[in-house]
Amino acid sequence: MIKTRYKQFSNINVTNLVDVTLVLLVIFMLTSPVMQRSADVLPPSSNEGRILSNLDPSESLVVEIDAYGNLSVSGETVLMENLGALAEAAYSSGRSEAFVRADRDVRYEVVANALTKLGCGGYLSIGLIQESTGNSSEIH
Repeated sequence: MIKTRYKQFSNINVTNLVDVTLVLLVIFMLTSPVMQRSADVLPPSSNEGRILSNLDPSESLVVEIDAYGNLSVSGETVLMENLGALAEAAYSSGRSEAFVRADRDVRYEVVANALTKLGCGGYLSIGLIQESTGNSSEIH
């Protein structure tokens, strides 16, 4: 019988395997939220939807936001802090609809805060108003 000089290893060193696996796990955990949030969003532009020729102030609350983030309701300036209380009062007085009409250059954060305040005031469904591309006198 011939003896070999080398023994066969029956144990595998798993330390390196565990290290590589943990590093890959950390990398995937860090990159997965970034991959979900990094999609480019291009909002649609169309001339479809419900066309409103005029809004009755006694039935609907219209919040207008200019390019600088200033809010106004019925032509009067309103602070963001007071919008929730104003929305609650308007909802309890019978105004069943709420709309937000924002300038195209306004920051998204301002629009989101206005929507949140209107939601806290009791409005569950809030419409966003844009100018109609076909006729500038109609709103939709």
